[in-house]
Amino acid sequence: MKFRPLMIALACTASLLASGAQAKTYKFATNTTADVGPGALIGEFTEAVQERTDGRVKIKVFANGVLGSQEDYLQQIQKGVVDLGLVNSATLENIIPEFSVVNLPYVFRTLEEYGEVMSNAEIQDMLFESAESHNFVPLGFFSNGFRSLTLLKPVNTMADLKGMKIRTLSSQTYVDMYKAFGAVPTPMAFGDVFPALQQGVIDGAGGSLSGLYDLNYGQAAKYAALTEHTRLTDFVVVSDDFRESLSPEDMEIVKEELMKVSLKSLDVIDSEFARSAELGAEKFGVTIVEIDKTPFMEAVEPMYEEAAQDPKKRELLEAIFAIEDRQL
Repeated sequence: MKFRPLMIALACTASLLASGAQAKTYKFATNTTADVGPGALIGEFTEAVQERTDGRVKIKVFANGVLGSQEDYLQQIQKGVVDLGLVNSATLENIIPEFSVVNLPYVFRTLEEYGEVMSNAEIQDMLFESAESHNFVPLGFFSNGFRSLTLLKPVNTMADLKGMKIRTLSSQTYVDMYKAFGAVPTPMAFGDVFPALQQGVIDGAGGSLSGLYDLNYGQAAKYAALTEHTRLTDFVVVSDDFRESLSPEDMEIVKEELMKVSLKSLDVIDSEFARSAELGAEKFGVTIVEIDKTPFMEAVEPMYEEAAQDPKKRELLEAIFAIEDRQL
C-alpha cells in the first residue's frame, strides 16, 4: 500500500508528459506590423487557434520582417524551418505561374467579385493543388485592397502615363501591365520607394493609396490616380511539416479560424485602406483623380489571351470568370 501514492504520482506525471508532448509552438513569419491590418488579423487567428486547441497549437508571430523578406522566409517554410507565413500573390507567381492569374489587371473589378472568388472552394482547391508540389500550401488569404497609382505629377488619362517610370513589384504580370499602360515599369524593393519618390528617381508607384498616409508617401507625391488596376492578395501559406504534425481535428480548427479572418479581411482591410487614403489626401494635400478605367481594361486584354494559352492558367481563369459571369 505504501507504493500506491508513488504509483499515482508517476501515472499523473506520465499523463502530463504525454499531453505536453502534443503541444508545440509554431513560427509564423510576416513582413507586416503586428498591430494593424493583416497583422491584427493574424493575432486574432493565433489566439483563437490556441484557445480552441486547448494550447496544443501555439503560434508565435515574427512580425516586421524579422525573419527576412517574403522570399527569404518562404524558402524557410519550404524547408520546414518556419511553419506559417504571409506571402503575397506576386511573390508566389515567381514560383508557381498559375498564381499570375489572380494578379491579372482587372480580373477582379469589385470587392464583391474578389470575395466571391477567393472564398470559393473550387478556386481554393485549385490554388492548393498548384502549390502542393512546392512543399507548402495556401490555407487562407487576406485582402490587400485595390492597387492604384501614387504620382509626382497629375495623370488624368492613360495617355498621361506614357514614358513615366512607375515602381512595380518584381512580377512579370505587373511589368507587362505597366508596359501595356504605356509606362516604364521599374521593379524596386518596397523600402526604396519613399526615397525614390522624394528624389524623383521614379515618377510614381503602384500600390494601395493607403500609403499616402500610412507610409507618408503623401509628403513626396501630391497626386494619385484611382486606377484600381489589380488586387494583391496576401496568402497565409503553411509548410508540409506543419500540416503533418497536427491531428486532423486540430488542422480543421486551423482552417476554420483562417477562413474566419480571411473573410473578415474583406471588410476590415479595404475600409482601413480607404480611410488612410482620405487621411493622406487631407494631411498632405494630395489630389486623387477618379480616372476612366475603360482604356486601361482594353489595353490589357492581350494579357488574358496570353494567359489562356497555358492550360493550367486557362482552367483557373475560366473558373474565376464563371463565378463573375464573364466570358474569356
